[in-house]
Amino acid sequence: MVNWRQFTLDSVQAAMFTPDHSTFVGGRVVATIIRQFGEQFDGEMQVLPSAANLPPEIPRVVLQNSDKSKRIEAGPGRFNFIWNRNGPDVQVTLDQVLSQCIDVLEYYASETRTHVGRLGLVLGRSCAIDNPAQTLIRRFCTPESQREPFNRSATFEIHNHKEYLPAYEGVEYKINSWVRCQCGVIESDNRSAILVIQDLNTLAADVEQHRFDVEKIRCFFSMASNEAETIIKKYFPERE
Repeated sequence: MVNWRQFTLDSVQAAMFTPDHSTFVGGRVVATIIRQFGEQFDGEMQVLPSAANLPPEIPRVVLQNSDKSKRIEAGPGRFNFIWNRNGPDVQVTLDQVLSQCIDVLEYYASETRTHVGRLGLVLGRSCAIDNPAQTLIRRFCTPESQREPFNRSATFEIHNHKEYLPAYEGVEYKINSWVRCQCGVIESDNRSAILVIQDLNTLAADVEQHRFDVEKIRCFFSMASNEAETIIKKYFPERE
């Protein structure tokens, strides 16, 4: 049976949601990031006019590094730091990637004094395996369901959402935890795989009442990464 140690971390997205859209200025975003992290984001840049008639969540500024493994997306309503594993030999831990993400998010929030009202962490993991559908079915379905109706499934997925208050020091708010396990393909070598997407975020309804400063931003991502690791171990435990 597949266990959590067999999964590879493929992508990390750290997001800040900013309810006060009036403070966003594309040029200031570029200047702020380049001033501190210019060597990291040395790739192509995209900047849309501030007057563009787009929803606030749509990025107006995109910065990336030369190998496209790291990207910043910034708009009036949202700021994303995105990391993607750009080769099969790249092996990093979640803590290593998150350290880079948090440094950028904290610096941006501090320098621009942006009202951060909501935070989110999205992780993508993969495990190459033959017949991922039946592997998932054997893991999550009863023997009766394995015989019928899922005995000949070509693809299969489960999608679970929880809303709860984490037992973590400094966290006094509820979060959403979404987990999706599905069949897919690893693009680098076209191998079939189980893909797991984890999305942990503060509640959208609370975006106006929260104001996450630098310390609270770091606390959230520490909590979210800890929760994500605990959750993946529950979904795909090691068996003795």
